[in-house]
Amino acid sequence: MVLLTGSSMLVPVIGLATAPILTHSLGVAGRGEAGAAMAPNLFIVGAATLGLPAALTYYLAKRPHLARVALGWATLFAVAFGAVTLGVVHLTSGYLAAGSPQLAQLMVLGAWLALPALVVGIFRGAAMGRQMWTEVALERVVNSMLRLVLLGVLALLGELDVMSAVLVMSIGPVIAGLVYVRAGSRVGPPDDEPLPPSPQRIVPQLLAFGSQVWLGSVATMLLARSSQLLVTPLSDVEQLGLLLVAITISDVPYIITQTLREFTFGVNSAQADVERLLAMSRITTLVALAGSSVIGATLPLWIDIVFGSGFADAIVPTWLLLASSCLTVPGMIAGAGLDSVGRPGLRSASLVLALVGNLIGLVLLVPPWGAVGAALAALAGTLLSTIFAVAVAARSLPAPTHRFVVPQASDLALVRSTVAALGRRLRPTGSTR
Repeated sequence: MVLLTGSSMLVPVIGLATAPILTHSLGVAGRGEAGAAMAPNLFIVGAATLGLPAALTYYLAKRPHLARVALGWATLFAVAFGAVTLGVVHLTSGYLAAGSPQLAQLMVLGAWLALPALVVGIFRGAAMGRQMWTEVALERVVNSMLRLVLLGVLALLGELDVMSAVLVMSIGPVIAGLVYVRAGSRVGPPDDEPLPPSPQRIVPQLLAFGSQVWLGSVATMLLARSSQLLVTPLSDVEQLGLLLVAITISDVPYIITQTLREFTFGVNSAQADVERLLAMSRITTLVALAGSSVIGATLPLWIDIVFGSGFADAIVPTWLLLASSCLTVPGMIAGAGLDSVGRPGLRSASLVLALVGNLIGLVLLVPPWGAVGAALAALAGTLLSTIFAVAVAARSLPAPTHRFVVPQASDLALVRSTVAALGRRLRPTGSTR
């Protein structure tokens, strides 16, 4: 967990480092165009997997010896559905680009490059199910560093434009995904299952779990990317550029939370532990509150310095999204608990609720208020989702609702033991002190 959390902290740090490169090189409008061009790519990568990465995590945590055949079938289904969504992007790119032919072409290019990234997502799910946390952490590090180095070099050479930015952000995840080559390696079956199951047994189980997760995956992607898809037609690319800066900054606590949710799901799928899940929810909420408070309080001092002039209007949207990042923590951990006990449909319902609230907010608030309206819509959707997820998880696990959020003395002991474990990892070999 220490290694995974450390790599997850690198992701928003690199994001903060690359965001000024993009904003200084592309400007507010150019940054908005790059975000709009990447939105279909990110939507396909998240939604076209049919929930199969989570299904593989759940399935292979219990049956790692079936990794190869399960991966094969999951990849086949994901790529086939990815091709369908690619066709949808072709048909709708003109509207999503607000009538700009150049932006529409970039959207289609990003959508094509999403297909190999789909396969990386499938292999990541298998790796998490097999508890391959080192590979998961390494993928995040490689992807982040590739993006930083390539964007930085292009900017120094004066060659960074919207097209090159889209190529870097699309190809980097595919290269980083090569760390999962071992995810499909063979392991021996247990004694009570000497023969490998037929596809007639594996495929229905993957699709049954995945179909319940998929609705939540689609809702999550729409929730994360709907603002990037809709702010341009509802307002303009300048407001989208401001919103993207706010998202980049507020992603610092959110990405750490998402990583811990994935870890909780993977570990609890192999061995359920309600107390560990509740402690994770409380501690992660405290960490998110502390980090968001520091970022929010100091934001007016450095946003113009880091991102350049013209981005001061992103301060209020950032504050709202930081609040949303804190509110989402108990709901995300509760959702991981629901997934790990075989109730992914309830987690998906909470995400659909968030999506509905967010979409209504976007339509009503973005035309008059732009980026601020989009951030308010996200905050409202997050609040609805967290309340629902914690309530149903408390009944399903079972566990008292307040234990997801109210800190306990045992939490401090867990923090101390985690810090001590980190210290032992970092201590030089042979040290006795």
